Amino acid sequence: MIYKKIGICHYRIGKTDGVSLEISKRKKVLEKLGHTIKLISGPKQINADYIIPELEFDRKDILKIKENAFFEFEDYNSENDLLKDIYKTANIIKSKFLKIHQKEKFDCLILHNIFSHGRHIAAAKAFYDISQETNIKIIGFNHDFYFAGSYKDIYKPQTPGIKKYLKLYVPPKTNKIKHITINSINQKILLQKTGLKSIISPDVFDFKQKKWSKDSYNKDFLNQFKIKENDLIILQATRIVERKGIELTIDLVKEIQKRKNELIDKKLYNNKIINKDSKIILLLTGYTEPASKEYGRKIKEKVKKSNIKAKFIHKQIDSKRYKKNNKKIYSLWDAYAHADMVTFPSIWEGWGNQFIEAIFAKKPIIVFEYPVFKKDIKPEGFYIISLGDKIKDKDKNEFYRIPEKNIKRAANKSISWLTNKNTNYKLDENFEIGKKFHGYQILEEFLIKNI
Repeated sequence: MIYKKIGICHYRIGKTDGVSLEISKRKKVLEKLGHTIKLISGPKQINADYIIPELEFDRKDILKIKENAFFEFEDYNSENDLLKDIYKTANIIKSKFLKIHQKEKFDCLILHNIFSHGRHIAAAKAFYDISQETNIKIIGFNHDFYFAGSYKDIYKPQTPGIKKYLKLYVPPKTNKIKHITINSINQKILLQKTGLKSIISPDVFDFKQKKWSKDSYNKDFLNQFKIKENDLIILQATRIVERKGIELTIDLVKEIQKRKNELIDKKLYNNKIINKDSKIILLLTGYTEPASKEYGRKIKEKVKKSNIKAKFIHKQIDSKRYKKNNKKIYSLWDAYAHADMVTFPSIWEGWGNQFIEAIFAKKPIIVFEYPVFKKDIKPEGFYIISLGDKIKDKDKNEFYRIPEKNIKRAANKSISWLTNKNTNYKLDENFEIGKKFHGYQILEEFLIKNI
């Protein structure tokens, strides 16, 4: 094997979002194979080797481009002015990357969502130009397409010039870029819409790592968030954005809370005993994306109206442990170690990091059967508690609603799983299935073949 200098680039790096987590996995596997890895990111990052400020999609100038390109064309006198802004930003990104490349001399560049998402279309042209002007092997890992899944109803090109631009660069058609998709649905959509063929590389996880457990660092985790040892903890580990369907988790927790008596004095699968003083706690570890602030506000309002106990703890959760201003920051894995159940009610996912995390953590998981889950993951044979796969409608707050019978059925199964001595057998089986189909060996084989 010839060892290579590889750059991995995304808008953000080192966070708890799915793409950041996948980047850390790729870095780990590639370094194990002997390659040298450098991480390139916008400014909202942890441990990036290089920062290009213009890669941040929540910058005022980048947001202006996105808003006018996809939502409402109102801030430019003409579409030519909008395109000039896009080209100008693309050139800045290209110039700054080439200075990094001049120093590092990359053999390969792995780009995450740069060629596929609508939030930062100038970056796509920047790296297309780089592909044409250098001999760097470029691989586009496309997690989410602006024209697929939940995004297709949000991102609506506003002008003919933008439609033409997107056809050229998002994603670009050139034999100098290899495209990767993370599920079979997006692979098919990409081929139908653009004629581009792609290779599937699903999300993976390190099933050989040490089990997440209660230890000397996180022993005060519950006390920190005013949670008692005998409280029932239901973990929602995703970011707070609309497509994550967090309102469905609230509906479910409310239903389980109504039936708390069925849990009292019962020993759970993990030996916890629920008593009359135990509370049912919804633990939310993810941050709210700026574009979803209103959704986040409505979620908190729904929590209050539902009269459930919820803890929003994202300010003390990160991808790894450290101390900040003498205050402990816990890893996402510490939250899994203390959880009794995990909810994953997403309406759309490119794949689903939190699903595989729950499988590794050996926690019962409640899933809304989003399209990629049904098509690519469910056939692998995992045991889950299902919320079904049907959206009934949306309410006045634009919250998703599913048939009430599905909430009640999931609550019934949740109580059964929590109190059934056979649950650990199911969780062990899930772990073995996850290791078989999504262990690091799958990613390692893929990277050896394609890098």
